[in-house]
Amino acid sequence: MASGDSGEVKIVRILLAGDEGVGKTSIILALVGEEFPEEVPSKSEEITIPGDVTPEKVPTHIVDYSAKEQDGQQLKEEIEKSDVICVVYDISEDDSLERVTNHWLPLIRDCSGDSPKPVVLAGNKADLPYDQDEQTEKLTYILNTYTEVESGLECSAKELSNVSELFYFAQKAVLHPTAPLYSPEERQLKSECVIALNRVFRIFDVDNDGVLNDKELNNFQIRCFDSPLPAQALQEIKILVDKNTPSGIKNDGLTMEGFLFLHKLFIQRGRHETTWRVLRKFGYSNVLQIKEDFLQPNFSVQPGCGVELSDVGQRFLIGLFQKYDKDKDGALSSDEQEDMLAVCPEYPWDQELIALTVGTNEEGNLTLEAFVAFWALQTSMDYTFTLCFLGWMGYTVLEGSPLITAVKEVRPSDVQKTVYQCRVMGNRGSGKTAFIRGLVGKQDNLEHIDGEEENIVIRPMKVLGSNIYLVLHENTSLAEGVNAVLEGCDSVCLLYDQSSRDSFRYAVELYRTIKTASADVIPCVFVATKVDQPKVQQDFSMTPEAFFKQLGLGPPLQVTKSSQQSLENAYKIIATFTKDPSSSYFGNPKVPRWLKLAGVGLTALIGLGALIALLTLRYRILAS
Repeated sequence: MASGDSGEVKIVRILLAGDEGVGKTSIILALVGEEFPEEVPSKSEEITIPGDVTPEKVPTHIVDYSAKEQDGQQLKEEIEKSDVICVVYDISEDDSLERVTNHWLPLIRDCSGDSPKPVVLAGNKADLPYDQDEQTEKLTYILNTYTEVESGLECSAKELSNVSELFYFAQKAVLHPTAPLYSPEERQLKSECVIALNRVFRIFDVDNDGVLNDKELNNFQIRCFDSPLPAQALQEIKILVDKNTPSGIKNDGLTMEGFLFLHKLFIQRGRHETTWRVLRKFGYSNVLQIKEDFLQPNFSVQPGCGVELSDVGQRFLIGLFQKYDKDKDGALSSDEQEDMLAVCPEYPWDQELIALTVGTNEEGNLTLEAFVAFWALQTSMDYTFTLCFLGWMGYTVLEGSPLITAVKEVRPSDVQKTVYQCRVMGNRGSGKTAFIRGLVGKQDNLEHIDGEEENIVIRPMKVLGSNIYLVLHENTSLAEGVNAVLEGCDSVCLLYDQSSRDSFRYAVELYRTIKTASADVIPCVFVATKVDQPKVQQDFSMTPEAFFKQLGLGPPLQVTKSSQQSLENAYKIIATFTKDPSSSYFGNPKVPRWLKLAGVGLTALIGLGALIALLTLRYRILAS
């Protein structure tokens, strides 16, 4: 049976119901035999029509009903199992159509429950005399009164008139239902349909001026219907819209009002499959919800690998930014961000939080560099959300490519890898927030936003001749377990406040815990913070200087949030060894016996005017 929620119908089950003698069985046999049967049984066997011979290319089961052979309970079960019911009546008998409204439609409603079954009315025996005007008037009334009645037509099994059309309309009622799109009582598009079509319009409005120009309309035609729109047809459409909707044409282009008018006209003229074809392109189901598999396609990532934006995905995001940067100042203001996100069914981000995650201009607006960096970060952490967002923004239709082409899998040692994550750890008060936010110039903003669980920032940097993104990600402890905390990271930065007695001991304990519990190589650096404040003796068995001397290293990096230069030196060095621990910045330190016995190597880094203590840890990368 069809699935009303999925929007992907695999089989259509049609039930023919109606009073005895109206010609239900004759219609089925006439369809199959392509001639009127001389002898008609009381009930036809169930017929299966292969998908390759149906207009919609969907297999169809046709089920007959006979009051002589079936009771009321069996009829109810057949109604429940069917996707659509064709109610057949004798068009030559006045009281036959009345039975449709007095008996059959109420019965179908009772059996359908909360999900009304679509109904198609078939006035059979049109080869006999009848009052056509009266029938048309009555049928029109039923169509406007009973929302479940999708369509109605006159047919004749004897003359093979409109027999195949009846089953085509029945298929359409399932595959392209009117009810989610249009209200016959109000003669207007339903609000859910308006919202969906509004999204489609805005996606094709590439220059974001509120009007679809000829180029944008032609692109819409090609992307949704696989063929260009002839110039003459385009002009005729504009004339039609302008005649019926004065606000539908502006600056020789189609406005939102005009776009909605055209779709309402399609539906009113029985061409709702046209609107559905557009909506299906954008992932909508029969209940006008974007399907989950449209936004979350199957994309298998190998254990130990990460996911980043592909060149195509990054190019699409750049185009998106440029589209919504209305004032062309190179940044998205709060209003421009809201305008962009208006096509999304749900608001995907917190502007205030994002402003602390990436760099912004002096006005606090999101630059292009920051916008792309944010999505690079989001993709590396949760690529499924990136795909969801790009699906909302029309990637598959505009690019003409599957959604998964927007991302790519990268291995830890892949030369194409661009996003590098460094976990920043240390005790409370060690300066983690200032150090992390300093990467994007926000070190003086130490406030935490409600709902913010952790600090994380990203910034593009150029190191060793390559353009990369450095991510600083805060972790306060290893309570979740070493492997869980360090999964996917490329380096660890251990902070301690040199003006606080307990801070260094906490950093060393973190280091020893990581060293003991992990199994794969990962670089780690110690950073002394608040070096502009008086230095105190640390509550540790040896001084930090003695500790690093025992390891054969110079002193750690020294930073303070009041010195941007000290921060920039640290970020440059961290980015360098995070990308390539074997780079020329590293020396050949002496490795103490206790570290050798623990199976942990040691490296030193001296460069960029600073001394750095670089330890080689072992870290297990868990298979996701």
